[in-house]
Amino acid sequence: MELGRFWMTHKARIIAGFGALGLVVLSAVCYFVILSNQPKQVTLVVDGVTKTYETHAATVQDFLAEQQITYTNQDSLTPTISTELKDALTIQLDTSWDVPVHVDGQTKVIHTLKRNVADVLQEAGIAVRPKDQVEPAQSASITKDSPIQITRIDEKLEQTEERVPYQEMRKTDDTLAKGQTRVMQEGQEGKAISQYKVVLQDGKEVSRDFVKRDVITPKKDRIIAVGTMKATIASAEAEPRNQAVVAASLVSRGGKNFRPHSVLKSVTLTAYSPDVGTHTASGRKAEAGRTIAVDTSVIPMGWWVYIEGIGYRRAEDTGGAVNGHKIDVFLSSEAEARRFGLKRGKVVYIIGPKKPE
Repeated sequence: MELGRFWMTHKARIIAGFGALGLVVLSAVCYFVILSNQPKQVTLVVDGVTKTYETHAATVQDFLAEQQITYTNQDSLTPTISTELKDALTIQLDTSWDVPVHVDGQTKVIHTLKRNVADVLQEAGIAVRPKDQVEPAQSASITKDSPIQITRIDEKLEQTEERVPYQEMRKTDDTLAKGQTRVMQEGQEGKAISQYKVVLQDGKEVSRDFVKRDVITPKKDRIIAVGTMKATIASAEAEPRNQAVVAASLVSRGGKNFRPHSVLKSVTLTAYSPDVGTHTASGRKAEAGRTIAVDTSVIPMGWWVYIEGIGYRRAEDTGGAVNGHKIDVFLSSEAEARRFGLKRGKVVYIIGPKKPE
């Protein structure tokens, strides 16, 4: 009775209230329907490349399928494929790729997600020593299929035994006639150990730098005395037994005309051969038909003479037994020298440093 009276009294208000509530519910449903049909804005980052999309996809998996983007279990995807797609969501996909590494004479292909050279090498278990060269640098980022080159650098010290050549030194000697030479000391090579720093790239030598040298045996230079004393022609008064040295006018001997510097008389001749050696005091090799040994105080070294009965000869040697008016003639054999014997009373014309023409 009371309920009926209440309904009749408030009927209009109740109907109005339910109508308003229905309107609110209907508006909410319409809002959510409209909202669900609005496209979502999604940011996709693939291997560092960023793009923005509008999509109605419900999940990450649906979105990737919609964009025909493939991936594998070895790739890195954030968030997971089952994540519900929301507006302003960022999806990051890092794909794995092959990185060729050239090292130790071979190429290793590393399948990796790493984007840094050092990380790739560490993941592959490839050790890099402090002096090794890595290209690009270990701190550098890499791109797909970009190779890594490792050059092994080795350094070592090498020791080599080397010869130390001697030099020829010349010293003036005023006790020797001008033009005459004498060996004061024979030369001898020395020995030394030289140390070098050798750099190898992948086992091949690319540089060799000198470090130091230690002398084992010192060298001995060859020392030659060179005469500076001027030779003089002995005067007639200085010669014993009236063996005078006299000036001469123009003469003709051996088919040549010349004016001698002086003439020696009563000269004694002997002979020698290669059996006693061919090295002369002048430094020239003795030659038969040219070389004679003289007393350089009488006949200067290097001067030409004409010996009666012998011919033109050149003063190129000395000897312990050759002094005064004595000349030793060089012949080609010992037998010839013996046959030559001793000849006395010869006349010798002293010409000068130039042979007559």
